[in-house]
Amino acid sequence: MNLNQTFTLLFWQTKSRSANGLCLIYARITINGKRIEISTNRKISQALWNAKMQKATGNSTEAKSLNNHLEAMKTMLFQHFSRMITIGKTVTPLLLKNEFLGISEDRKTLNDAFDFLLKQYQEKLKIGNTSVTTFNKYYYTSLKIKKFVKHKYNSSDIMLSDVSPAFLGDFFHFLSTEQRLSNNTAMKYISRVKTIFIMAHGRGWTKSNLAATFRCIYEDENPTRLEMQELKALSTKEFSIQRLEEARDAFVFMCYTGFAYADVKELSNSNIFKGLDGGDWISKNRKKTNTNECVPLLPPAIEIIEKYRNHPYCVSNNLLLPIKSNQKFNGYLKEIADVCGIGKDLSTHAARHTFATTVTLENDMPLETVSRMLGHRSLKTTQRYAKITNKKISENMTLLKNKLFQ
Repeated sequence: MNLNQTFTLLFWQTKSRSANGLCLIYARITINGKRIEISTNRKISQALWNAKMQKATGNSTEAKSLNNHLEAMKTMLFQHFSRMITIGKTVTPLLLKNEFLGISEDRKTLNDAFDFLLKQYQEKLKIGNTSVTTFNKYYYTSLKIKKFVKHKYNSSDIMLSDVSPAFLGDFFHFLSTEQRLSNNTAMKYISRVKTIFIMAHGRGWTKSNLAATFRCIYEDENPTRLEMQELKALSTKEFSIQRLEEARDAFVFMCYTGFAYADVKELSNSNIFKGLDGGDWISKNRKKTNTNECVPLLPPAIEIIEKYRNHPYCVSNNLLLPIKSNQKFNGYLKEIADVCGIGKDLSTHAARHTFATTVTLENDMPLETVSRMLGHRSLKTTQRYAKITNKKISENMTLLKNKLFQ
C-alpha cells in the first residue's frame, strides 16, 4: 500500500464566458505534482464565484445548488482515491478521473466475463481438467446471450454495471418465445449465465450478485426408457440388416452399462479390468464431466463384447463395439423402434435412463451405488431417475395385499 501519494483538489472558474455571461467551473486533480482537470458541468457568473473559497457566494438558490454539487464531487473523488489506495493501487490523476467518470479499468462487459471464463476452460482443456462438452455449453450460451442483447438492447454488448435485476427474467422470456426453447432447456442456459454472474461478483466486477435475482425452476419430465420386457424383446429380435443389428447391440449394451454414446464409442479392451468380485468391470472417465464411471459388466453386456471381438472395424480401431456417427446411430434407432413395434422415441439417452431406472433402481439397487456407476457428481442428479414407477407400485401393493388378506 503506497501511502506517500499526495492528493489535492482545486475548483476554479474559466475566464471565457458563454452567451449568457456564465463561466464553467472545473475541478483540478493534482497527485504527486501531476494534474488533470474535470469539468463539473456547472456554470455561474463571475460575480458570484469566490476563487479563494472555491465556491459560490451568497444564499441564492443558484449558489447553493452549485456548492452542493461541488461538495458532492469532492466527497466522491476523495472516496475513490482512498479506496484505490486501500487496495494497493498507485493512483494517477487520469486513473482517478476515469474512476470518477465510471471509466474504471475494472469495468467489464458481459462479453468480457464470458471471454474470461471461456479462456479458463480452454486452459483446463489443455490439461484435461474439463471436457469439450462443458466448454461448448458455455460457448453456445455466450452466443445466445449475444442474440438476446442485440434483440433487447440493439447492441453487441452490455456493461455488467448496466445489467438490471430483470435481466435473467427477460432472457428466459426471450429463450421461451423468440428461441422457442422448452422450460428446462432455457433453465440450463440461465444456470450457466448465473455461473458467469457469480464469477463476476466474486472478482469484484459487480457490486451485487446478479445470479440471486432469478431462481431456476425445472419442470418434471418423464424421460423415455424401456420396460424390462421391452428391453428383453429388443435384445432377442433378429435383424436381417447388419447396420441395424450393430446399432441394436450397441443400444442394448448402453442399457446394461449406463454409458453414454460419447463414451461407448471410445471403449477399448484397456477399459476392462477384473473387479474385487473376480468379474469383468469396465471403467472410463466421462467425456461430459471427466468423472469416473465404473460398472460391473452384466451377462448381456459381456455377450455383446464377445460377439464383436473379431469384428474388422473393432480390430482395426481397437474398439469394443462398431459404433458409427451419432447422427446415423440415432437414425438407426428410429428404424429399430419401428421394426420392433416400440412406440417410444429411442435415443442414446433413453438407454442411460433404462439402465438407471429399469435395470438398477427398480431392482432395489441403492441410489448411492447407481449414482457412482453413472459417474454423477451429486446424488441430486441421480434422484431424477428415482421416481416411483408402476412396477414398484405393483410390487409394493402385492406385498401389502399378501400381508393384509392372506
